[in-house]
Amino acid sequence: MTSRRVGASLLRASMAAMLALWFIGDIALAGGGPASALPAARVAQVDQSTEQQLADRYAPVVYLRQVNRNICDTENEGFDPVPVDFVLGREEIPLMTSVNGRTNGERALLGDAPMAADLYGHEQPDYLDYPGSPVRPGCTYRRYAAARLGAEDVPHVAYAHIYLEPGSDELALQYWMFYYFNDWNNDHEGDWEMVMLFFDATTAEEALRQEPTRVVYAQHGGGERADWDAEKLSKEEGHPVVYVARGAHASFYEQHTYLGLADNGTGFGCETTNGPHRRYQLQAIVVPHAPSGPDDPHTWLNFYGRWGEFRRSEWNGPTGPNDKTSWNQPVTWGDGQREASLVVPEFEGFGQAPLDLFCGIVAGGSTVLVAMTRTPLLIAGSLGLVLVGVGLVMAYVNRTVRDAFGYYRQRLGTVALIGAALIPLGYVIATLQTLLFHIPPIEPFLSIMGRFPGVRLLLLLLLGSFEAAAAIIFTAPAVIWAMSEFRQGRTPGIIDAYRHGSLMILPILRARLRVVVRALRRAITVVGIPAAILLIVRSHFVSQIIIHEGVEPDEAIRRSAEAVNQGLARTVLTQFVLTVVVFLGGPLIVIFLLLAIPSRPLDLLNFTSSILFSLMYPLSVVGMTLLFYELRDRGSSALAQSGD
Repeated sequence: MTSRRVGASLLRASMAAMLALWFIGDIALAGGGPASALPAARVAQVDQSTEQQLADRYAPVVYLRQVNRNICDTENEGFDPVPVDFVLGREEIPLMTSVNGRTNGERALLGDAPMAADLYGHEQPDYLDYPGSPVRPGCTYRRYAAARLGAEDVPHVAYAHIYLEPGSDELALQYWMFYYFNDWNNDHEGDWEMVMLFFDATTAEEALRQEPTRVVYAQHGGGERADWDAEKLSKEEGHPVVYVARGAHASFYEQHTYLGLADNGTGFGCETTNGPHRRYQLQAIVVPHAPSGPDDPHTWLNFYGRWGEFRRSEWNGPTGPNDKTSWNQPVTWGDGQREASLVVPEFEGFGQAPLDLFCGIVAGGSTVLVAMTRTPLLIAGSLGLVLVGVGLVMAYVNRTVRDAFGYYRQRLGTVALIGAALIPLGYVIATLQTLLFHIPPIEPFLSIMGRFPGVRLLLLLLLGSFEAAAAIIFTAPAVIWAMSEFRQGRTPGIIDAYRHGSLMILPILRARLRVVVRALRRAITVVGIPAAILLIVRSHFVSQIIIHEGVEPDEAIRRSAEAVNQGLARTVLTQFVLTVVVFLGGPLIVIFLLLAIPSRPLDLLNFTSSILFSLMYPLSVVGMTLLFYELRDRGSSALAQSGD
């Protein structure tokens, strides 16, 4: 027999033996014999494949903000969802511990370039220590991540955890994303985020035969839930779309600016998911609920230390998914999440739009919170001095401000209606802005320019300032003329106030222009800047003098200076307080409404601030005009006494 025939015979014999063993194994399985171990392994392989199919079917599509190519520009999202291997096996990322278990304690090295197996069984205060300091991150973490992503083939992944909570009949499919750094109001190394889908099933095989029933997008310590067919949940070929908050990495359903609160109150502020974006279809990596041991490929799931530097509060690196309630009790945790997130309305306007003011306030508040954790006595003392200063200023101008409110309230039907005439103008300006931002060829230009930091804010200020300019040019003279009528015992009409006030616009503008020219002449020499500022302050009552006394611009400038000289500090401080009340009052009230009304009518709130500005602006004019009366009368009395 040739060697070829011998080989063929051996092959046939081997195949027959394998079929016999397979058949015997099936009989043993049916009879419960010892050969049942072999089919059990087959079942495990099938289940794993089914879990991977399920994970692949719904792997999220993430959108991360990308406005330009500047790595250090915080308007861009600086970090992508990467595998945990990104921080493992690196000499520059050692495994450390705090010797005394405290965040300010002595540190000790546990291992250089730790691998996943080296993390097994470690608990707090052990931690991975990245290059840089989260207290003063600068651009260090962004540059490091960008350099690694540019030089290495790093996949964009999500770790899929499929789990049936004991006592539940809902199967949870979680996708955990790991980010190298959390670059928000609470900077810290490492960041774990998650989205979760639920099925009316108990196995992955059952879940493959149906669609999810609901989802939860994790946002810091909490999350937002939605039905699978909810309008706010976008999908791309069945994959849920996740809009990632810039820097904070919280997962949202839509593109908005949201109010976010970090875990345990360690930071708060605005977080945006608005575009433009870069898009990634994440690769799903199925992981077990618990690793089998140190040799398990996913042994890092038994690491209970921190995936970032061990620090106080807001700078503290996070623990891993396995240390979260949502990992072990996904249904219980998901049932407790909210149905909506707090959206900060975005609408254009000068001073009236609360978005930039609101975000600035909350970011400042978060900064103060961080500072207080560092130097509580110093910050508390500084805040105390500020409050004392504000109290002294308010006490100094209290009488004038109180009189202004009383005057405004007593003549509300006239003064408020004069200001209400600005409301239609506000709507017109808002409409023009909307058209302007969306018509060619302006829209592409604004889209390009809007990518540069500060340009959008500048454009909004320039466009929205038309309403403020209209208030100064048209409303202020009308209010001042109406007050002159009230002093003479007459009740003016709204139309008459605007008609007579408009006759004084040109003389007032001529006087203001002369003041500006004279101030610029002084300011050119640099050393004359204080004199230029003083000249502008002393011309503050030009409008009142021209309307009440009917004098020429130069004479109005001279008399205004005389009146201001009777109370220079009081003029400046009173105008400052009234300006703050008028220009910030509307946005602050809207901020209160945003926080106080869970089911807020956003379209209504969008215009509330503009309406409040229109109604409150006359208050500033009333207050300064009352102060003018007082200072002018004081000057006349002083002149009469000197004449005697």
